Amino acid sequence: MSLLRTIKNAIRIGPKEFVTQLWHIGDTKYGVLVGVDQFGNKYYENKDEIFGRDRWVDYAKHYYDASQVPAEWHRWIHRITDNPPTVEPPPSPKFKLPHTDNFTGTRKAYKPYSTTAPKISAWKPSVDSRVQ
Repeated sequence: MSLLRTIKNAIRIGPKEFVTQLWHIGDTKYGVLVGVDQFGNKYYENKDEIFGRDRWVDYAKHYYDASQVPAEWHRWIHRITDNPPTVEPPPSPKFKLPHTDNFTGTRKAYKPYSTTAPKISAWKPSVDSRVQ
């Protein structure tokens, strides 16, 4: 993070947004709002930045997980297409499931269960009664 770039961005975005960005992402960014998805994530672009830093997401929930980005915005962020979905919507498939986050490691994670009997039975210790 360049000091000159940080100072320029601080002047452009204002003190409140400057502190918020430093707190949440550890960097300051300034750009044009390209669009907002159905989850409230905001997508920005700044063509003056270097390649790879010029498109970014401001997540609605500050729990950063890439699975929060829907497929149509993923195309634009990763440069599969030049136009964002607000300009050129992607073709809609006939059967499309709604977007969900990745729940791995949470209580909502998928837990498979086995319907087959185990091949090995666990040892169950038993204690014989004492004779007096």
